[in-house]
Amino acid sequence: MGAVLSLRDVRHRRDGREVLRIDALDLAAGERLAVLGPNGAGKTTLLRLLAAIDMPTAGTVLVDGVPTTPGAVALRRRVAYATQRPGLLSTSVPRNVELPLRWRRVPRPQRRTAATAALARLGVAQLAQRPAGALSAGEAQRVNLARALALEPALLLLDEPAAALDAESREAFLADVEQALDARTTTVVHVSHRPEEAFRLADRVAVLVHGAIRQLATPEALMRDPADAMVARLVGYENLLEAEVGDGGAVEVAGRPTGLHCSVGTGPAIVAAWAAGVQLRPPGAPGIPATVEHVSPGPGRWEITLAAPMALRAHVPLGASPPRPGERLAVALDPALAAVLASPRRGTAVAVGA
Repeated sequence: MGAVLSLRDVRHRRDGREVLRIDALDLAAGERLAVLGPNGAGKTTLLRLLAAIDMPTAGTVLVDGVPTTPGAVALRRRVAYATQRPGLLSTSVPRNVELPLRWRRVPRPQRRTAATAALARLGVAQLAQRPAGALSAGEAQRVNLARALALEPALLLLDEPAAALDAESREAFLADVEQALDARTTTVVHVSHRPEEAFRLADRVAVLVHGAIRQLATPEALMRDPADAMVARLVGYENLLEAEVGDGGAVEVAGRPTGLHCSVGTGPAIVAAWAAGVQLRPPGAPGIPATVEHVSPGPGRWEITLAAPMALRAHVPLGASPPRPGERLAVALDPALAAVLASPRRGTAVAVGA
């Protein structure tokens, strides 16, 4: 059974500076939480507190209702922590996977069985015949994760395990992680600065900025309704535009209609728009006047940079004819692929509406 986690009024300071501030965070047994944030947001600090490697400066971290304490041996036995760098010893793959079990004085036959099963779970049983020093980066990271899974932990902590891998290796690694965790009751906390990784492995995502949680929601809720411009940028919105909500709720950018409406409030706002939701229309049509600056092929699409009163990025399906550089057109925004957010100049929330 996975561990139940609760954080209350947690504060952590380093070198006289507060680096983490979490008023309340609860995880159910078996839940998977991704922590998404930029470098320096406090993601690894949070993992170290959950693992009882560090103690919070103030507040309480509870695992199954029991506060963490320095040198909490019983807790450490229930937690596995896969770090960003594998840190494998220059010995065989099985001996690396067995290492934490050996520290726990698990008899050798059981250690070997657990290591073999963990490697098989990640689809790398064949690596058992190889020395750790001969592994590729992706293979080494799988062995690192197998070492954590061999413990059958109640709580699994993953610190950007795919960060050092190229795109192809990262995709294959994440697919193997998904399969290894499938139908398991382990509680998982996974930190990343890549939204596609965070969304893929999570039931909920906590967006961490400057040591504080800006938003805690399901992946779908974050993509559809980010709390503010910072969250929108972190989850991947390509366009953040200063806007104005007029009487009747019509949203304008640079004094031109966007095709969006807001259900409450008037005044300054921010429009977050996915590039796929930037609609290109003939010049003179309702919308924001723009000029095509650059067109390039992307994965299954044309990627278009536009010069308007602000810079814009648009995606057009690869099968469509893209506009040409220098071409003038009008831009509107698809309400299903855009969100109207509070502006820092406003101070109050702006409701989102199509």
